[in-house]
Amino acid sequence: MGNIFSLLGLAALVGGMLFFGAVMAPLVFTQLAPDVAGKFIRTAFPFYYAFVAASAVLAAIGFGLRGDLLAVGLLLAIAVAVLWAWLWLVPHLNALRDAGDMVGFARGHTLSVWLNGAELLVGLGLLVRSALNIGLR
Repeated sequence: MGNIFSLLGLAALVGGMLFFGAVMAPLVFTQLAPDVAGKFIRTAFPFYYAFVAASAVLAAIGFGLRGDLLAVGLLLAIAVAVLWAWLWLVPHLNALRDAGDMVGFARGHTLSVWLNGAELLVGLGLLVRSALNIGLR
């Protein structure tokens, strides 16, 4: 079960992050009016963060069953970072934007993008590592 949970969790994590970042966000901001796009993304983010956190935890459970504590630690770090972004950073960014503080919003948004990118790179790294380990068995 460990192999199944770890690979399904990683595939969902990486696939979901890639789809949202490479397809959904650009599509929303190029096809919808700016005020509608912003409201849509605000509505979508809780679902995105819940999906990413759940996928990371599922993968962590799988790696835990396999005894891979490094992967467990990395995935739990992703889950904690996602929860922090979801519950603190995004509401803070929304408040900055609503108050018209576009400089503060831009700075926080850059942090959010870098954090999301780091989470994606860790997920990709673990997925590649898992694929390479399959060939060793």
